[in-house]
Amino acid sequence: MQREYWYLIIAGILYGIIAPGGQFLLDRGLSLYEVSFYRSLLVFVILLPVVLIKPGCFMLRRDKIPFYALYGLIGGLLELSLFTGIALGVPVALTVLLLYTQPVWTIFIGRLVLGERLSRVKLLSALLGLAGLVILLQSWEAGSAGSLYGIAAALAAGVLLSLWVILGKRSTMLDQHYITTTFGWSGFASVWLLLLLPVMDLLVADKGLLRLSFGLSQADWAYLAAFAVLGGALPHLLFYRSLERLSASVAGIILLLEPVSATIIAWVFFSQKIGLYLLIGGALILVSNYLIIRNERSETPVF
Repeated sequence: MQREYWYLIIAGILYGIIAPGGQFLLDRGLSLYEVSFYRSLLVFVILLPVVLIKPGCFMLRRDKIPFYALYGLIGGLLELSLFTGIALGVPVALTVLLLYTQPVWTIFIGRLVLGERLSRVKLLSALLGLAGLVILLQSWEAGSAGSLYGIAAALAAGVLLSLWVILGKRSTMLDQHYITTTFGWSGFASVWLLLLLPVMDLLVADKGLLRLSFGLSQADWAYLAAFAVLGGALPHLLFYRSLERLSASVAGIILLLEPVSATIIAWVFFSQKIGLYLLIGGALILVSNYLIIRNERSETPVF
């Protein structure tokens, strides 16, 4: 198995830190907006010295700034769509399920935008992965479905996540270094999150979700820095590095490892129940990953 698959697998596992890590920070009293904004901003700050040391290698080219501005907007809207769904009462399990309809969107949008082939193995892997996700989330606390607007926002987040994956692949086709992509995306996402804060203030009734304070404790900043490195910088760099060789649709399916990883991490650190649902759902997701990795090159395209 070529190393790009390993990069992507490790990225998917590290992305699993986001949900339980975010929950930990929320339990410490940080707002949803602080967790999201500071994760993006700290990734930008972490990579800034690297870019300044070798500006000829990693600095954003002027002609590529519009692309990264759009990419950052997609990332900012992705974060805000998730916030809106949660704020309007959509349970975490349903939010994650709608978010990870992403592989299906990625397969078809990738076909239209990037010309990626649509194969039987991709379709089967996506369906197996989604089935595994449905089973996996049976062990999560659910409750009422929330408002229709919240469900629509969570579903929109799934489409936006797909666009985020596809534009990540597009950046490699523009001959952009994976460090440049991570740096550019995180910087513009941070800017857009600030610009979109007034819009969220109009949409979200609970203003505590939107609090953005710079006067955090040293411990909070330390936890945020660790969160940004393990749940942001490292998986982003591995993800964009893998896209230099792998298609967006394949990446979208392998990223289904994130909810499996998140569930296991929540079980280890937060005593979340683990049982048959996790084993069956996780097994289906792993099978979907195996099929797409094993047969991605050999499968006959459907069209």
